[in-house]
Amino acid sequence: MLPIIPHPVATERPARQLAEALLETVTELSTLIAEENRALAAGYPAGLAASTERKAVLAGEYAELWEDLGPEGAALLAQDPDFSRVLMAAVTALRGATQENATRLEAAMVASRRRVEAVLEALRQDSTGSRPYGAKGDIPLDLKLSALGHNYHA
Repeated sequence: MLPIIPHPVATERPARQLAEALLETVTELSTLIAEENRALAAGYPAGLAASTERKAVLAGEYAELWEDLGPEGAALLAQDPDFSRVLMAAVTALRGATQENATRLEAAMVASRRRVEAVLEALRQDSTGSRPYGAKGDIPLDLKLSALGHNYHA
């Protein structure tokens, strides 16, 4: 039998790796949200279902990486101003895309509500005009007296 030698497993990533992973996540999330914004601008909100799950996963990764970066990451970013500018520009672009996305989603929901209300109103209008029986099962008076004014014997 071979002896087992414990090997320490590094569970924490270095700050530089975290910062680079954060940049990748922010970039992918920005791209995904920009695609959603284009779909919403074109009037296709139904196509968002496919990207919603991926967007939630990326948002979770973003929050986790930002938290993991912590003070050590802030020190790293202070030492590398070029990378810091790239990361902050990516985060700023993500915020802008996210705000646009929220505005477009709200507009799409309002438009959907209007369409549903218009369909329901059309159904209500259609159903009130062609009822052969009343709510209690009786025949409405205007249907009973429809023969008035017609001369069927002439």
